[in-house]
Amino acid sequence: MNRVKLKVLGLSYTTSPHGAYALILADEEETFRIPVIIGISEAQSIAMQLEKLPTPRPLTHDLIKALTDKLEITLQEVVIYRLDAGIYYSELVFETQNGIVRVDSRTSDAVALSLRYGCDLYTTSEIVGRAGIPVKRDEPVNSKVRTEKERGVDSYTIQELQKLLDEAILNEDYEKASKYRDMLKNQEK
Repeated sequence: MNRVKLKVLGLSYTTSPHGAYALILADEEETFRIPVIIGISEAQSIAMQLEKLPTPRPLTHDLIKALTDKLEITLQEVVIYRLDAGIYYSELVFETQNGIVRVDSRTSDAVALSLRYGCDLYTTSEIVGRAGIPVKRDEPVNSKVRTEKERGVDSYTIQELQKLLDEAILNEDYEKASKYRDMLKNQEK
């Protein structure tokens, strides 16, 4: 399995009726982006850690880290190893006194924990090929991730539109799905 090291580029609010967020991951050179749709509480936990904001009481991910620290267990790495029907599957790789322990995890939780431990985050080259959105050459590497409303219709690539269409269908947001389908047809002409 070819592994690709990732970093968290940021969070973006989606316009879905469920109030979800897109966690934007990128390779170290920021040649592609991988959007992962996550829930509000996971987005809050990730944002709090990215901004280094203190909380009056520990969040769940802080509690997990405090517990593993007391038990002398270290999170070595996080691996996003599978993408199936728009769902990412991840595993936490812990080092314990008895050896390596692998634990299945939701990707949003895995990323929140990787930020707290400062450990590496990886995916496979296959997932990058399927879900990665290439960054346009003329786009600055460190450009701010823009929301759908901030982008013009012609600024989407066919691959981005296809991913948006797939997400809209997955979320059963057929109004958006038809909009993305029409945008795709116009770009393919």
